[in-house]
Amino acid sequence: MRINRMSSNSNLNNISKSKRIASNTILLFVRMLLITLINLYTVRWVLKGLGAEDYGIFNTVASIVTTSTCISSVLAIAIQRFYSYAIGEGNFSKLCMTYSVSINIVVAFTVIILLVFETLGLWFLNSKMVIPANRLTAANELFQLSLAAFIFSILQIPFMGAVFAHENMGVYTIVSMGDCVLKMIIAYLISKAAMDHLVFYGAALLGVAIIDFAMYVAFARKKYNECRYHIVRQRTLYKQMLSFSGWTFYSAFTGMSMIQGSAILLNMFFGPLANTAYGIANQIYNAFNTLCSSVVLAFRPAMTKAYSGKEYTFLDTLFNASNKALIYLLSLVAVPILFEAQTILSLWLGRENTTDEIITFARLSVIYTIALSMQNPITTIIQATGRIKNYTICVETLTLASLPVSWFLFKQGFSAYWIFISMTTCTILAHVLRLVFLKRAFPIFKYSAYIKSFFLPAAVTIGINILVAYKIYSYLSAGLLRLMLIAVCSFIITAILSIAIGLSKKERKIILQHIPYLTKK
Repeated sequence: MRINRMSSNSNLNNISKSKRIASNTILLFVRMLLITLINLYTVRWVLKGLGAEDYGIFNTVASIVTTSTCISSVLAIAIQRFYSYAIGEGNFSKLCMTYSVSINIVVAFTVIILLVFETLGLWFLNSKMVIPANRLTAANELFQLSLAAFIFSILQIPFMGAVFAHENMGVYTIVSMGDCVLKMIIAYLISKAAMDHLVFYGAALLGVAIIDFAMYVAFARKKYNECRYHIVRQRTLYKQMLSFSGWTFYSAFTGMSMIQGSAILLNMFFGPLANTAYGIANQIYNAFNTLCSSVVLAFRPAMTKAYSGKEYTFLDTLFNASNKALIYLLSLVAVPILFEAQTILSLWLGRENTTDEIITFARLSVIYTIALSMQNPITTIIQATGRIKNYTICVETLTLASLPVSWFLFKQGFSAYWIFISMTTCTILAHVLRLVFLKRAFPIFKYSAYIKSFFLPAAVTIGINILVAYKIYSYLSAGLLRLMLIAVCSFIITAILSIAIGLSKKERKIILQHIPYLTKK
């Protein structure tokens, strides 16, 4: 009787967790859509307010400062992992130590970044960048303001990590939406500012960064008891967090190297026009990556907690759910782009700027991004274990192998679009290797179940989706009508088939149970 009661309580607890994850997924997805729309208008107003020259200077200065964004993203992932792990263990003492250690590590990295940018960064800006002499003073002021804003974004990581670990995504949504709206207002006010427009924009962005920082600090310190600083002399936790960050940084570095290295290769063999097409494709990649991140953010804390709490069955359920959420949400957007890339790009860039190469690059970029995105649930579990060294070295090195492969292909006379074929092939091979590592780290995982419950239903769903889209593409002429019809059919087919064959009976039951909850939310 006692065992049954404990099992019942566990099931109820998991249902509650599932409801929270479902709610967070929808919340973050809506956030992503709204922010994307707002950013479209913001960029237009910034360009209008600054002018072409100052906008170029802003992007130049920003590109120098943002070279360290991979460090901040790595620190964020590491801190979130250790927070979630401690919560999953129910170890409040370790949770408190994680907060204090994360503060120390973040402050140390902040000092290093300041020293590097105030020396090498300033030298690079004034010696190597092409900036008009009459705007050099403004560019230097903007550099200092942008650096300060970046520092505040790093300092907020421990508090932001606590919010993510506790799965309070509503707070993240409110802060990020407020951030976006404030930036839009600032963009509108640029042309009306009495001071130098470039300096005004930099100062205003610093103000927004300070507000974001203050909101996260205030909420975390009020809501979470562990957010109280004390001196931690235990070296083990420092070593664990720094080691984890180091190998996570290697992963981020290889990803950045592949993107930048591919751009260099295309420039070497095909010139700037190929880089233009690649740059447009990267914009699509970033949009898909944002969508992917919205899903991953909802699942990552819960998966880490489940592992640390030894709830392996529930973790397996979350793993399957995250895979399905990713592939079906991405396919909703991917299929219309694959068939209507020309129409979409013409609306975005203008018909005169939409070349065949850009269209090809855009389509192949979509396929590559979907292949790459499927590594996220696997990586989340591997990161939860903390044993990421061998995993990172093997899979990321294999992914990076696309660069020498592309170089060889270009030397043999292959076309520029083969850069994406190379990247996609290496990513798929790396995915197979990721599954091998997952099986070693998470024995409950089964290849047969992965293929049967996820891969085959997803392949059938996407296949039918593509077939229907092809029929519409063949019978109707290009235009908004065909685009809208393909998009609507893609949504209907994906929704029906994902529920009918993509989800298990248990998953369908859970979704039906959650519909009233999500409606209320």
